[in-house]
Amino acid sequence: MQILWNIYESVGESIFLILVLPLALPCLAGALPGIIEHRRRRQLEEALPEVLESISSSIGAGLGLQQAITEISRSRKDQTGTLLTQAIERSRSTSFDAALAEYAISSRSTLIQRVVNLLSTAIEQDAPIGEVTNSMSVEYDRLNKLINTRETEMSAQSMLLLLLMCLLLPGIMGFMFAIFGSFTPGAYWGHIHGVMIPYLMASAAVSVVISGRMLGRTKQALWGIPFWATLSGLLYIALFSAIQGSGLA
Repeated sequence: MQILWNIYESVGESIFLILVLPLALPCLAGALPGIIEHRRRRQLEEALPEVLESISSSIGAGLGLQQAITEISRSRKDQTGTLLTQAIERSRSTSFDAALAEYAISSRSTLIQRVVNLLSTAIEQDAPIGEVTNSMSVEYDRLNKLINTRETEMSAQSMLLLLLMCLLLPGIMGFMFAIFGSFTPGAYWGHIHGVMIPYLMASAAVSVVISGRMLGRTKQALWGIPFWATLSGLLYIALFSAIQGSGLA
């Protein structure tokens, strides 16, 4: 109980931690829609090469583009099939090109929007759609593999950065000040927590922004700043108080 009381008193020494602490969990919850949307968009993009290959095969079998997409929308039960079904249904009251454009917009993916623009251009120029879609299928399959590889590597590096700056750094600082600092004869440390907590929270915030930039999702990463900053400050205080309370210092 004494350790918990020491943590409570230490938290009160930093106005920054008092202000940010209530925002940690709500902001973390606010990041969930962005994560869900990113996964949804990647699922649509990863299905794109298979859709293009199916279009190429259907056109090679003698079907038109609209018929090929209709068959794909009926056979697929995922998010891609749902969006294509909606596009086909709306094409009955509008043009097929407008329905494809609406599908691209609904996907909220620049990759899919680029493919739809290429298809529209190919249709206007009477290009062989079967060959065009087959070629795009191969190229976008390679592109998806590169994107997945990059995201895997960047995710590992960004998480390592967060662990180092938001967990390891405050842990080291809390340990050092508790063991070597507070009871050094003749040394005056004053209200060291009032200086260290804002410093660690600021370091955590910068690390979160850099981590988000590495993944290409800076705006989404901003939601995580209160959580990681609070975690960094609390870890520093908790370790400092635990060591002092245990009598190791």
